[in-house]
Order: sequence, then C-alpha cells, then structure tokens
Amino acid sequence: MSRHTISSRVHGPLARFAWFVLYVDILLIPLALAWAAVGPVESTAGGAIELSAGLVAFSALVVAVVLPARLPMLISAFGIETILTVHRFIALVAVVLVLVHLVAVLIFDPRHLSILALWHTTRAAQAAVTSTVALVLIVVLAIRRPRQQPRYEGWRLVHNGLVAVVVITAWLHVWWLRHLVSHVLLALWFILSGLVLAGLAARRWIWLPIRARRSAYVVVSVRAVPGDGVTLTIQANGHPGLPFVAGQFVWLKIGSTPFVFEEHPFSIASTAEHPDRMEFTIKALGDFTELLVGLRPGRRVYLDGPYGGFTMSGLDGAPGFVLIAAGVGITPLLSMLRTMADRDDRRPVRLIVSARRQQDLMLLPEVEEVRARLNLRVTEVVSEPGPGWTGETGRINHGVLSRCLPRRPHRLHYFLCGPQPMVTSVSHDLAALGVPLRRIHTERFGAV
Repeated sequence: MSRHTISSRVHGPLARFAWFVLYVDILLIPLALAWAAVGPVESTAGGAIELSAGLVAFSALVVAVVLPARLPMLISAFGIETILTVHRFIALVAVVLVLVHLVAVLIFDPRHLSILALWHTTRAAQAAVTSTVALVLIVVLAIRRPRQQPRYEGWRLVHNGLVAVVVITAWLHVWWLRHLVSHVLLALWFILSGLVLAGLAARRWIWLPIRARRSAYVVVSVRAVPGDGVTLTIQANGHPGLPFVAGQFVWLKIGSTPFVFEEHPFSIASTAEHPDRMEFTIKALGDFTELLVGLRPGRRVYLDGPYGGFTMSGLDGAPGFVLIAAGVGITPLLSMLRTMADRDDRRPVRLIVSARRQQDLMLLPEVEEVRARLNLRVTEVVSEPGPGWTGETGRINHGVLSRCLPRRPHRLHYFLCGPQPMVTSVSHDLAALGVPLRRIHTERFGAV
C-alpha cells in the first residue's frame, strides 16, 4: 500500500469522524457507567449534579491532556492549529465543570466550607483542593500570558508542571473517594485512564527523546537569507534520515542531549525525496534564532517528528495546485515544490508570495532553482513597493486572486501558510471565488 493511500485515510473525513467519536466516548462513558452502576447519588438533585459535573470534568481533563500529546495520526487528521484550539476549549469546559462540581459539593455536602480545611480533611478532599488550585493557576497564567509575554519555554515548563499536578491529584481524588471505584467497571475505567495518561507521559518525555537520540543530525551550514531569515541545513548522522511528507514539520532541539526541555517547531523546507539532508528557514526573531546563528558545522541536533497533515498526500488526482504564502510561510511550500520537481511532477502550480517590501520576499532564489523542472507560475505581492516595482501591490486579496487564478479555480487544491490573519482572510476570499472549503488546506504560523 502506498504512503499516499495511507495518508489519505489518516487525515480524511472518516478519520476525523472516528477521532471525534472516540473523544465523545471518553467524555461520556464514565458518566454512563456511573449512572448504570450507582444511579443518581441518593436520588437527589445535588448528588446528581456532583456526580455528573465531576465525572465529565475529569474526562474533559483527560481529553485536554491527550490532544496535544503529539500523536502523529491525530495531528495529521486535524492539523496542529485545530488540535490546540480544541485543547483550549476542552480545558475551559473542564474548568467550568470543576467549578460547578465544587459549588455543588460546598452546598450539598454536610461539611460545607470545612471541607476546604486541608489540615483536618480527608485525603480525597486534599487532592481535590490541590487539583482545583492548580487548575485555577493554569487559567490565570494563560489569561495573563498575552499581556506579560513571558519567555515561552519558562511559561511552558510551569504550564506542564501544573497540568501534571491537576491530572494526578484529580485521579487520586476519585480513587481515594472509593465510592465510584468500588464498582468493577468504573474501577477498570479509572485504572485504564491512569495507565493511558502515564503511558503518554512516558512516550512524550522518555521514548521520543530516546528515538531522537538514535536519529540525530549534525549541522552542515547556517546562512542568512533575504527577508531577515536564517537557513539551517543538517545531515543525518549515521542513519538514512527520518522519512517525511513535504509540508510536515518537526520539533528541533539543540543541546548535548535530546532530553533538554527547550524545543521549537519548524517546517521542513527541503525535498522529501532525500530525508537524510534537511533544511529549515527560520525568521530571525528571539533568543532561539540567535542560538541557531551561533551553531557551527558538526554540532549535533535532535528532531522530534515528523508531524502534520498539511501535505499533498492523497491528492494524486488533483489537476493542479495554488500555493499561497506570507513571509516565512513559504518554507513548507518550498518543500512541496522541491519534492514535485524531484518526482518529475508536471502538474500546474501557481505560487503567490507576499511581503511588506521586495527585499523581504523569502526563498525566491531557491524557488528559481527548481522552476525549470516544474510547470510553475510565480506571483509576488508587495504591500510597500519601492521605485520601479511592477508586480502586484497591497495584500493578497480578492482582486489579486481574481487576476492570478485560472478560469475555473474550484478544481484546484490550495495550500495557505502564514500568519493567522492572512490565512483567514485569503481563505474567505477563496471561498467567495467559489473554491470549496475541502480544497483549502491551511497552516497558521504561531499556532504552537
């Protein structure tokens, strides 16, 4: 079976529906088991609220943790941007349900507020209070993050630590209560959920770094490119390379060990036909970019991946493509072009790239290198043109698309990559031109 066939099944509509059904099951199965086994607690409205809100809140926490756990098939099915959006929504649902559960307990439990006195309450109550406080801290830090703009890795470390506290203490709260887990099916469910979460944690923080160490790369070169970017080229160190599909991305780690906490996601810009030699172009921004500039040839780096469903896989029958990028969003599209050229794919491709100034347009020399082997037409759009500029001006909008696209644009597939406002705006313009949403594939930088 070809990689294209497998990929189409992995991130097709049926795969997305299957994932959706699975997550709904995770949310509701423990509640159904509880009601079937024990019924509404003491047949009271308060007991029913406590039971329902608490169980669904715990299930929502499990789903919120599983979503960003770097499961390749899940990322391929929905894309990292959708996964993180749903992750935040499910986490918010969990917070609301936890608060409902807490209020119901304080109202209907005969101990009332005294249940919060950690020094003389039960272990189950102590675990519940600890979990709730940690959950509130996560929400507060998430709300304050856009304003304070802390260093991402520091914020991520605190966030992950608090998530671990929330999940572990929530699980212990249910287990120490003994009320629900005294029933065999519910006990099995909670044991299974604990094992799944522990397994995902072990995979994320132990197995993936071990795998990355076995598939290390070494730096070949680091060079500046137009548009205030840095291109990093790496070579597989003693192995044939990590197979990937053009358009996918990896998390890059720099350090003496793959177990370092700091890592950043970057789209691969090189051809998928030669995974032993990878290339990334990164916008010069922040401390990590300065670290990249300082890398010397021979330095070992580690990759976690590849991930992502922003690819042409499964589209062998498509008559052509339109690739649209802003700034460094051209990197995964360049990988697609290079791969098509290496596979002698002569289907028509239109590349539309935009930047503020002409000198900010990125990787156009690299596009020219493969242009002779492709049926490719390139359109450059500049919002602040300099003297003598004869190309398109402004932003990529309905007017630019109307002039650049073929007569029947609805037959093609579109790949959009760049900042979220640009991707959203162009998606709306394409839909207005009659392009079906299923033919518009997007990746928004800054989603991770």
